[in-house]
Amino acid sequence: MQPIAGSIRNYAWGSRTALAQMRGLEAPSEHPEAEMWFGAHPGSPSALVSAGEAGGVDTLEDLIDADPEAQVGQAEGRLPFLLKLLAAAQPLSIQVHPTKLQAEEGFARENAAGIPVDAFERNYRDDNHKPELLVALTPFEALAGLRPVAQTQALCAALDVPELRPYLGLLGSGDDSGDLRSLLTTLITLPSSVLGPLLDALTRRCAAVRAGASLGEQWMDDVAAMICELADQHPGDSGLLCALLLNYVVLEPGEAMFLDAGQLHAYVKGVGVEVMANSDNVLRGGLTTKHMDVPELMRIVRCAPLEDPTFEPDEQGVYRTAADEFQLQKLSSETVTESQVAGPAIILGVSGDTEVAQDGEKATLHATEAVWVAAAEASATVRTGGVAFIARVG
Repeated sequence: MQPIAGSIRNYAWGSRTALAQMRGLEAPSEHPEAEMWFGAHPGSPSALVSAGEAGGVDTLEDLIDADPEAQVGQAEGRLPFLLKLLAAAQPLSIQVHPTKLQAEEGFARENAAGIPVDAFERNYRDDNHKPELLVALTPFEALAGLRPVAQTQALCAALDVPELRPYLGLLGSGDDSGDLRSLLTTLITLPSSVLGPLLDALTRRCAAVRAGASLGEQWMDDVAAMICELADQHPGDSGLLCALLLNYVVLEPGEAMFLDAGQLHAYVKGVGVEVMANSDNVLRGGLTTKHMDVPELMRIVRCAPLEDPTFEPDEQGVYRTAADEFQLQKLSSETVTESQVAGPAIILGVSGDTEVAQDGEKATLHATEAVWVAAAEASATVRTGGVAFIARVG
């Protein structure tokens, strides 16, 4: 096994306290710390701890490239997943991720156009899709998947915003996916002369709800409060209208949600462990100062309603999704405490002490510390007195 270091990503929406405190460092940190990556993505591969003992290579990406068969076995020469700690203090953008085919085509198209991979206007930074699973470590708020049409109709009727009424006729034809696509396309592309008055009216109504004028159901009041919070941070942004259409989800620690390619979403606030296919492709449509490409987002978004994005583990704490690239197992002193781990895999400590034993060698992981287990190595035994996660190929 090889100890690896997480790579900090300093995005503006990140927390100045969560990841610093997990690492035992002074908080608040100098810059927002949004994510800590554990993996071999070319954009920010994990450094090898004691790299001099690993044949002179410095990162997990280098280690895999030097001997892909020994390191990742049958995983086509590269690690198919990326593991992250994610700490959101502010909402992320309204976004969607492409399918594998869409990513391959988009990556090739932008390469042919001569757009640098790290350019601001780049949509496709690699050729992979990005299904993703997030397990909450703290209460975690998110907007995830388009809400069933009947619920959105009920919400908008309860809000009763006159400026919104002309658009609600786009719902109710019986073709829910088509109706949602028509409404989403219309709302997200409104001209500023129309968007401004609509958002003013909507936020005033939502503010009244937050102040105590209940809409009659708690979930509706929660959505109204969320729209107020988003409006405080992104006034005048058309992404606020997306919040009208998306499921508002609050995960408690240990609860999870899975989002496949094409599912519109925005993480809002909280700390979690996230695993995904090894990609950094994002199409954005609101709530951001980063590059947005609404036509491309609308081309790849899936508009079928998603009734429930939450996801349950099995009795061994394993979250098995439809994604072939990964599975995630949670170990906890309160539930499943031990697991046998065959590579390729990454073992991540989250709290307390986690012991990893392999061929007479032992390592103790504390929060944010991780080890890599290669495909050709003997299985490792993992025991935790706190919380740990194991990412494997699905």
